[in-house]
Amino acid sequence: MADKRKFYYEARSFSIYYFANAVFNIVNDAGTYLRGIEDILGDMQALMLMRPFHRHTNLHHFLDGVVRELLEEEVERLDEEQPRFLVKFMQTYTVTYSQEDISNEEAFFDFSAQSERYQASVDELIDEVFHVLFNDARFLESFNDLCATYIDLSGFGERLKTRSGQLKRVAIPKWAKRAVFHRDKGECRECKRSLAATVNQLDTERYDHIIPLAKFGANDVTNLQLLCEPCNLKKAARLQRVSPLHPKAIL
Repeated sequence: MADKRKFYYEARSFSIYYFANAVFNIVNDAGTYLRGIEDILGDMQALMLMRPFHRHTNLHHFLDGVVRELLEEEVERLDEEQPRFLVKFMQTYTVTYSQEDISNEEAFFDFSAQSERYQASVDELIDEVFHVLFNDARFLESFNDLCATYIDLSGFGERLKTRSGQLKRVAIPKWAKRAVFHRDKGECRECKRSLAATVNQLDTERYDHIIPLAKFGANDVTNLQLLCEPCNLKKAARLQRVSPLHPKAIL
């Protein structure tokens, strides 16, 4: 029997909403956190945003910068106090460490650089936070609008761009379509028409760029939403707010 664990992530629930809320606030109040955002998305980092449909998404890349910084905030104060938050993280994710490893800043960074389990644990935490934020289409709209700014301002990656500087349209891979169809529960995000059992040709699903390519949107799974053909044609290359309506779990 095939190992099905590769299709799942393990929810350890280590402060994931703390991290998700921090990232949400950073994205939606970008001016306040501009210096930190520049470190993650700016300059040559923008090339990361231009890669077409990579499984390590643009949001994973952004989370990597934010989550690591939040985890390691206590490291600068290791000479003064115990890193309780960091220790709790390592205990939750079964990272083996010694007291010497967290005795000072230099010792910790040496340890974290050499510990494969520590690095893997951060990636696991990032993946868990990703799945919380991936279900918030309004957040994804704001995040991809932020990414579009850096793609627009970048002066490199010419082979990935059109003459006007936008990213070239590329075929959307099946894995990305599956992810978006599952997230949007098989219905058009705009008009709420079900596309789960399409019979009518007009109901054919379309995978729409939330921030259009014409507005420097990315070819990234986080920048896609499910629309029916009429809604997709109506939106075309316009910027249009993502629908705030979600199906109720309990009716």
